[in-house]
This record gives sequence, structure tokens and C-alpha cells, in this order.
Amino acid sequence: MKHIAKPRIALWDNARFLIMALVVIAHMITTTRMDSSFGYAVYAYIYLFHMPAMILLSGFFSKAELNVNGVKATVGLLVTWVTFEVIWVFYRLLIDGQALSWSFLVVPAWTLWFLVTLITMRILLPFIAVLKHPLVVSIAIALLAGLTPSIGREFSAMRTLSFLPFFVFGWLARERGWLTGERFLQPSRLLKTGAWALLAAIAAVFVFIPDVRHVFRIDVWVTWRDDYATLLDLGGWAEPLTGIGIRAGFIAIAFIMTLAVLVIIPRRTSFITVWGTRTLYLYLLHGFVVYALRHYGVIDVIGTFGAAGTLLLIAMGAALSALLSMAWVQKLTRPIIEPNIEWMFRKVP
Repeated sequence: MKHIAKPRIALWDNARFLIMALVVIAHMITTTRMDSSFGYAVYAYIYLFHMPAMILLSGFFSKAELNVNGVKATVGLLVTWVTFEVIWVFYRLLIDGQALSWSFLVVPAWTLWFLVTLITMRILLPFIAVLKHPLVVSIAIALLAGLTPSIGREFSAMRTLSFLPFFVFGWLARERGWLTGERFLQPSRLLKTGAWALLAAIAAVFVFIPDVRHVFRIDVWVTWRDDYATLLDLGGWAEPLTGIGIRAGFIAIAFIMTLAVLVIIPRRTSFITVWGTRTLYLYLLHGFVVYALRHYGVIDVIGTFGAAGTLLLIAMGAALSALLSMAWVQKLTRPIIEPNIEWMFRKVP
């Protein structure tokens, strides 16, 4: 009997694109975030949830069973990662003369950490899935990971462990139906209002404390890549306890913001639904554009205009997201982003 594929649910593709567009926008304003209170607020607000949300969605569509299709998908990501690491070597050599670094493949090139983290999480999932309380264990791992500087940026280790709860939650949400019921897929007006109110309340913090960047460096915490000693430099017992407390707080905020955003995401099919099927292309390609704009000083010049400059960079990020989600971009770059790797596997009867 011929297998009939389940129809795609527009919500998830809409969410993929809109959250990925926020990733692009955040990268566009990263180097100018300290130039104005508004720029810092936008950057910190986006970073509070955007990558946790992307990883939660990745977990939602991952399976714990080790089968042929799962292996092929993971190997495909591995091939794409190595391919783009090589591309970045030549791109940096062309743009600013950077030679091959000692950290090649050890420390992923800029945005490529996400691929390494996703590959690692997919490999770990079958082992985590057999635990009695996988989410609790993953949260404990995320909190404890920051205790040692030995877990750093090599192979995206710190980010992988820090983001693990979101991936596990996404997988559990699909397995246990937490995000597949009618109440979530068709949220009530009251639920939507509550989600908007929550997101607005968090945004209000940046409004009422405009100089928050001088009070607490949220931006360095929400990159999820450093240990507590690096982030705090307190010494003694205060350091690990404070670090665990702060990271636990950011994990909680990321969870509630991600769920709130998923509640307000449009459920209807539109052009962004199609774009949401091409987010891997958007993620891998936007870095080359942003890197060049940074190198040639374009972003820095725009950043000197303060809040107006930040708004322009946001618009540029949104436009770039739309452009790189076009069908012709997918067709042109598919051989390197989604290469045919069937030749690597023996035929399974």
C-alpha cells in the first residue's frame, strides 16, 4: 500500500519562518546593540527566546527511534556542516584575508554552531528518551554545565547542553500531545490575549529600565555559550549558586516566551508558510551577507543613527529573510545545502 504523507500544518511552517527572521534581524543588529537603548532592548528581547524556540521546534520534529531515515537526516546535516565550514574558510580568506584557523571544525564557524548542536542532540535523543524523567534530567544538565570552564565553545558543547531542555521539551510535546490538541492549534481569544500580555510585560522591562545594558548584561547570558565563572567572576560559593539561579531564570523566561509566541503565530496558510519550509537555506546563507555588511562598515554606519538606524537594520533583516526564502534561492543552492547522499548508504530491503 502506498504511504500517504500527512498534510503539513501551517502553524509550524509559519513559526519556523517568523522565528528564523528574528534570528536574521538579531544578527543584523548584534554589533550595534550597545549604540542605543533601543538597539540593546531589541537585541536582548529577541535573544531571550529566538534560539530556544528554534531548538524546541527542531525537537518537536525529531524522533527518538534510531532508523534509516533518521540516520540519513543526521548524516545529511553533518555533510552540510562540513561543506559550509569549508565555504566559510574561503569566504573569510576572500573578504578579510583570514587564513585557516587552528580551530577549524573544532569551533564551528559563526552560525554553524546550530548544525553541530542539532546533530549532537539528535544523536543523544534515543538515550535521553529512555529515561524516566528526561526533561528534568536535561534541565539539570543545562544548569550544571555552566559550572565548569572545561565545557566551552568547542563543538558547540556549552550551547548544546544549555539548549538541551528545549529540544527535549519539543520532542516530549509531540510524543505526549502537549502542543497538538485543539486548544493549542486553535487558541481562544483569552489565551491569545494572555500571550500578548506576557510578551508585552517582558518588553515593558526594557521600556521602564532603558539603561538596562548598564545594569545587567542580559546579552552575554542569552548567547548560552559561556560558563558561570566567565560570566560572573565572583569567586567562592556565590559564583556557582548565582550562575545556576540566573540560568534557571533565563530557561524559564525562554520557555514561557516561546510558548506565548507559538500561541500568537498565525494558523492560516500564506506566503510565509512556504517560506517556512526553506528556513535551513535562510539560516545558512544570511550569515554571508551580514558578515560582508559588517566587514565593509555598512552596519556600523547605520548604527550611528541610534534608534532610527536600528529600525533600518530591522527592515534590512526582514527584507533579507524574504529574499533568501525565495524558490530560486533554494533551487540554486540545494546541491550544497541538501546534497544527495543516498550513494553513501547501502540499500535496505
